[in-house]
Amino acid sequence: MINRTQLTLVAFVIATGCAGEAHLDNGEPQAVREETGLKLNFSPLQEELFSHPGAQTNAWADYDGDGDLDLFVGFRNAPNRLYRNDQGSFVDVGPEAGLAAEEETRAAAWGDYDLDGDPDLYVGFAALDIDNRLYRNDEGSFIDVAGELGIGQSGTTRQPAFVDYDGDGDVDLFVAFRDQPNTLFRNDGTAFQNVTAESRIGDHRRTVGVAWFDMDNDGDLDAFIANQNGDEDGFFRNNGDGTFTDVARELGMHQPGRAQELGSVGTAVGDYDNDGDLDLFVASYGPDVLWENKGDGTFVNVAPGTPLAGDHHSVAADWGDINNDGWLDLYVDTFLSSEAEARDYLFIGGPKGFTEALPAEMLEHGASHGVRFADYDNDGDLDVALANNHAEGKHPLYRNDLDPELATRSLVVAVTDQAGNWARAGTKVTISRESDGFLSARLVDTGGGYSSQSVGPVHFGLPSGSGVITLTTSWFEAGELRTMTVPEISLEELNSKWLFVRTEVR
Repeated sequence: MINRTQLTLVAFVIATGCAGEAHLDNGEPQAVREETGLKLNFSPLQEELFSHPGAQTNAWADYDGDGDLDLFVGFRNAPNRLYRNDQGSFVDVGPEAGLAAEEETRAAAWGDYDLDGDPDLYVGFAALDIDNRLYRNDEGSFIDVAGELGIGQSGTTRQPAFVDYDGDGDVDLFVAFRDQPNTLFRNDGTAFQNVTAESRIGDHRRTVGVAWFDMDNDGDLDAFIANQNGDEDGFFRNNGDGTFTDVARELGMHQPGRAQELGSVGTAVGDYDNDGDLDLFVASYGPDVLWENKGDGTFVNVAPGTPLAGDHHSVAADWGDINNDGWLDLYVDTFLSSEAEARDYLFIGGPKGFTEALPAEMLEHGASHGVRFADYDNDGDLDVALANNHAEGKHPLYRNDLDPELATRSLVVAVTDQAGNWARAGTKVTISRESDGFLSARLVDTGGGYSSQSVGPVHFGLPSGSGVITLTTSWFEAGELRTMTVPEISLEELNSKWLFVRTEVR
């Protein structure tokens, strides 16, 4: 295992405003790409530990600050678990950490709400009479402070997300519900204020998934709302003044006329076509959708005619470059019922589209309610954690056994604020290289999988090539789009370390 110690770059943002971006024109995606001949190898880790059924959400974060990612898993019929990562081996410390709640957990989001340098955890429940909890991280022990901070609401919770929607430097909290309007809490430093009414984002439809990202390239974060039970989807454009406007119908993204049993579920944001803007996959009860971002604030569904277009009864999805070829791959899991095992799908991305290629070991024990990529063992390739709601299912963690030479062909970037806090959710990170020009873009996680949000670095797989890498980050702060460039990044000098980039303004 490679030791991934921190290498920190402190970069100062001097100029603000929209920065120009290079775009690759890869043409229209084709239905199936050519086979690469690369064999995918995944090995289940600590199978007995990860064997309990009924998992409904999972999320990664380095809660103890030791340089590797730990895993929270929420269950419908058992105490929740916090798996501490001890250099690639896991142990459940949920009870001693104070996180082993036994109510039916549906959602989890990590975020540093108090800007003290460690990630805190919001947990949402399904029961109407159980208040959601915000666990403050006090050096690895967790204390519920939701009540004292004014966010102890209850309901059939789905996607929570810590995002800085107003650009004031701290993360606010958005919570989606199936049985009541979605809620937005503004973080005022010492407490949260419910600003749902004044922000006009309180969608009353039956929401399951939410994706926060900058859909119109103005710097601030907008919110795509995935709704079920025949309800139309919403896309709330951030007006920059604390209010939102639903533009889904205007953009043709509302999905009208769906039957009661159909609807959108999980969301996943990624630059699938390597053109520099962020695209959106929506897992659905009904045909899945891939909204390609055209770069001008409009989107086109390009899933029809590709392997992604199937009616899989999909629940969750996550993007990640599992073979480090520079193209994002997509894992999709499906759900039939808690008594019926469904199958998963893994789509390998490339310049000509997608090929379905789920390894046999994942067909036996897949997911139904959660999928999150992360490099838990710090060897340069992405591993995958699954959450299976099925009565006889497991919540397996699969180690990616990519060829070591390919595994180290990656760049892992952690973006923090000037104090080193994890407060930059929604930041877009792009890279280019001397031999290739522009390569790809990533989004610092704002929520995905199934009702979860992870906190950690973004991962770039790199195609074969040479030369130093240039990295650019862009985020919204103090009413402006701010950009920062880090030139001349050498993979040899990094030696597989996490690249920590602190964004400072002066």
